[in-house]
Amino acid sequence: MTGAVSEKLQETLFELNRVEEREHKFKEENRAILSAISAMSGASNKIEVFNTLLKVIERYVSFENALVLTRNKDTEDSYSCLVSTSHEVEKFQWQDGGTFSRCVNGQTVILYAPDRVREFDLLDASDFDSCRSALVTGMTVNASESILLLFSSQKGGFDIKAQQVIERFRPLIERTIIDIDYRERLQCLVSVKTQELTASRQRFRDFAKTAGDWFWEINNNLQFTYLSSPSNEALSTEPQAIMSQFDRQPEVKKRLMDLIQLEQPFSEVEWKVFSQGAEQWISLSGRPYYDKRGNCLGFRGTAKDITTRKQRLHELQMARRQAESANAAKSQFLAMMSHEIRTPLNAVMGLLDALQQSPINEEQEQWVLQMDKSAHLLLTIINDVLDLSRVESARFALHPENMSPRECISVVFNQLKEASSSKDIMLEMDVSNDVPNLIYQDGNRFTQILLNLVGNAVKFSDTGEINVSMWAEGRTLKLSVQDSGIGIAPERKRDIFQPFTQADGSITRKYGGTGLGLSICKKLVSMMQGTIDFESQLGVGTTFYITIPLIEPPMQEIVQKDKTENSEVKPLRVLVAEDSKANQMVVRLMLEKAGHSVVLANNGQEAIEILDREGRESPFDIVLMDMSMPVLCGIEATKQLRAKGFAQPIIALTANAMNEDREKCLQAGMDDFVTKPVRSVILKQALQRHTVGNVTT
Repeated sequence: MTGAVSEKLQETLFELNRVEEREHKFKEENRAILSAISAMSGASNKIEVFNTLLKVIERYVSFENALVLTRNKDTEDSYSCLVSTSHEVEKFQWQDGGTFSRCVNGQTVILYAPDRVREFDLLDASDFDSCRSALVTGMTVNASESILLLFSSQKGGFDIKAQQVIERFRPLIERTIIDIDYRERLQCLVSVKTQELTASRQRFRDFAKTAGDWFWEINNNLQFTYLSSPSNEALSTEPQAIMSQFDRQPEVKKRLMDLIQLEQPFSEVEWKVFSQGAEQWISLSGRPYYDKRGNCLGFRGTAKDITTRKQRLHELQMARRQAESANAAKSQFLAMMSHEIRTPLNAVMGLLDALQQSPINEEQEQWVLQMDKSAHLLLTIINDVLDLSRVESARFALHPENMSPRECISVVFNQLKEASSSKDIMLEMDVSNDVPNLIYQDGNRFTQILLNLVGNAVKFSDTGEINVSMWAEGRTLKLSVQDSGIGIAPERKRDIFQPFTQADGSITRKYGGTGLGLSICKKLVSMMQGTIDFESQLGVGTTFYITIPLIEPPMQEIVQKDKTENSEVKPLRVLVAEDSKANQMVVRLMLEKAGHSVVLANNGQEAIEILDREGRESPFDIVLMDMSMPVLCGIEATKQLRAKGFAQPIIALTANAMNEDREKCLQAGMDDFVTKPVRSVILKQALQRHTVGNVTT
């Protein structure tokens, strides 16, 4: 009994000793782990962390080399070396043959013959001299898989105890690998960012040196903290020398200080400096920069030399003024030539009118008719030149009104009826039912476009027919003028809308004209927001196409035509102020043949005196006033008459045919504007507009 108790006691003591040893071992291992963790915290790189882990493991497991592999299981198929004690294996890409998968799932595997394991296929035969056995463990942290391999040059270099040690050290190994992986990624990130920063700084330096502009930075006291030196051959002075002129130009310094105090970005602040006696212009742009607390530290920006730009701008302004001066001189010349040509032409055409109404024989009538045609041709040339000048000027404007497209075609056909009949040319009109009776456009200019196109068709055709078609498509009015004339050569199609260009441009031209008609049509159609184009075949004919917006008349009562248009004018007492004796004779002849009483004045001053002297006893019904007269012009005479209370109509009867002349007359108080040469029909219409129902008895 005593022996049995003694044996039982010995077993218990033995077991107690084993527990104490195991507890002592665990304490030692825990101290080693804590010591390793402490050492890792102070490590400065991944090698130090890895060596700290190996020193702990070496106390309990013998090995010669160690290696840590890692991969991202979502994006990578093979493992790469994170850290190792042998540089020879760092270059390998390790493939998973099944063993690594078991390890990352929590197992620790002893390899007694690594050369038979698929993961080690990439090693050479000589590599296995130092790798006759291996101990492998692994872990998975998020998407990252890591493998720890310990190598021994001895067969059976690892046993179950080594395997158990690694199992117990798994938390330390996992912490170490995570630390190494984190440090590696952080180091890569720092390296990448450092490279990017270095490249960015170098890029900025290169730009600053090669850019035409230069970069600057100033503090709140206008002291430069940075100033680049650009490579600019056109810059004759260094930026430092230019910027140093701040102190010598207090007005510029004050302006910049005001901008800095506002703490707002500014751009294109122009600054004139002087370098080596020459004037230079600098443009400054900048924006404020702040510290982490939001305090403004100063401004950063760019500066550029704009001397060349300022010089070009000055040259452009000078060229513009010269062009405007030349254009004004051209307009003045055209106005003067118009006045000087229209004044004698007025007498010629007026007397031709009188001759046509006089008893003359048939031969004389043909002479007068031919003279009248020549005078009209001269008038057309003058009007074309003036129209082109008007359209090209910025002061020209359309005057939309309610107009009938059908009536415009009829008016054109009536004017060209005689010319077309003499050539046996048929004028055909085809207006679709979808074309409105009234549209809102400049009726006079619309008619002028038609007259030019149909007139050209008649002029360049010897026989056949001319067809004018008009139709509507949606909100667009379309028009075509088709002829069977000479056509336009392909090489002249591009220039046909240029001024002074004709389809027949040879020296021995068969057809007359100035070549301005189509140019005027092109500009007028463009002002109407429309298009003009054509198709032509040489020797067959030409078709012009026009499109303009279809604008309905505004919502208001449509003004009917004046019912007095065709009524006769009762005898009037008319005062004519005109300095030209020939024109006095012509106008007097026209008026007296119509049954009117005429009193003549040689200038505006005489007209005022006559009205003051005779106007009360024998009032005048209307005054015809020339604009350009000696002593007192028609404009000033009209202003004085209106100031005295003269209320009867005053009609400008002048050779000045420009738009600004019309505006001057109306602003001075005149009621109408009739340009020379005056025809009896035009004069009659003017009298009808202003005297029907208001004749003095």
